[in-house]
Amino acid sequence: MQEHSHCRHRFAETDGPAVFRTIDGIEVNVAGSLFQKCTTCGHFDFPVDTREAIESSLKENRKNTNESKQIYINLVETF
Repeated sequence: MQEHSHCRHRFAETDGPAVFRTIDGIEVNVAGSLFQKCTTCGHFDFPVDTREAIESSLKENRKNTNESKQIYINLVETF
């Protein structure tokens, strides 16, 4: 467990899936990525590359007003 500076709660490392809703009502489902989740408030902390994938998908979704309000991101690690 770690203490995170954003909410000062303890985080547990997990591998998903992570499901959350943005402020503008878009439901985001992320699978296949390790991330940390606050054990008290449910806040997610993603690695930088995962955050970039989420932001890119949200940007594309917001451009198209007719787009579904759900985003599914499946990140697969390749070696």
